[in-house]
Amino acid sequence: MKKSLVLMTVLGLVAPMALAVPASAKSTTTAVTTSAKKSQTYTIVSSSFFKKAKTVHTKDAKPVVYKASIAADRPTMTLTAKGNLKAGTTYKVTKQAKLKLNTKTQKYSYVKGQGWVVASKLTAGKFKAADGVKAKSTSYTIVSSNFFKAAKTVHTKDAKPVVYKASIAADRPTATLTAKGNLKAGTTYKVTKQLKLKNSAKKTQTFSYVKGQGWVLASALTSGQFKAAD
Repeated sequence: MKKSLVLMTVLGLVAPMALAVPASAKSTTTAVTTSAKKSQTYTIVSSSFFKKAKTVHTKDAKPVVYKASIAADRPTMTLTAKGNLKAGTTYKVTKQAKLKLNTKTQKYSYVKGQGWVVASKLTAGKFKAADGVKAKSTSYTIVSSNFFKAAKTVHTKDAKPVVYKASIAADRPTATLTAKGNLKAGTTYKVTKQLKLKNSAKKTQTFSYVKGQGWVLASALTSGQFKAAD
C-alpha cells in the first residue's frame, strides 16, 4: 500500500511532460546538441509541489532543460536533455524533485512550459538588468582618460561587480556602456586604463578597464592582490 502511494505521488511530477510543449514555450528554449541527449535514470528521493508558482531567473548561462519520464512500477525518473533555457530570462517554477544517482543527490525544478532544470542553475526572483546579459545601454560624456604604463593589480572582495562593454563614438567624446556579466568574487585582476565619465544627470564616475573582462566601476575594485583575510 505504501509503495502504491509513493508511486501515485511521484506520477504527478511528470504528467505534464507527456504533453507536447506549447508553441509559445518552444520559442524560449534553444536546441540542445545531439551529444547532450543521453538519458539518465534517477531514483526519486522526494518531491514537492508549490501552491503558488515561484519566480526564478537565469543569468548569463543557459541551463540545460530535461524532459522526464517515470517508471510505472517503481519511483524512478529518466531525464533526457532537450534544449536550454534563455539567458537573462524570468521563468516560473511549479514543483521540485530530489533525485539520486548512485550516492549523489541533486535537486531539479520544473520550469513551467519548459521542463526540468537543475535547481542550482536558477536564481530566485525576476531578472534585472544588473544581472548582466540584457542590460540597457547608457551613454556618457568622456571627461578624461588615463592609460597605465604598467598594469595595476586589483581584486574583488565578496561582491561580484558588473562588467560593461564599451562603445566609443568616432566623432565625439562619448562612451556607451552595456552590462555583459560580472567579475568573480575574491579574485585578483589587472587594470590597464581608466575613464572618467559623466552621465546625463551630470554625475561623474570612474570606470577601470579590467584586462580580459571589460569596464568596471573603479569603486568596486580594491588595490592589491586578493588575500583570504579579505
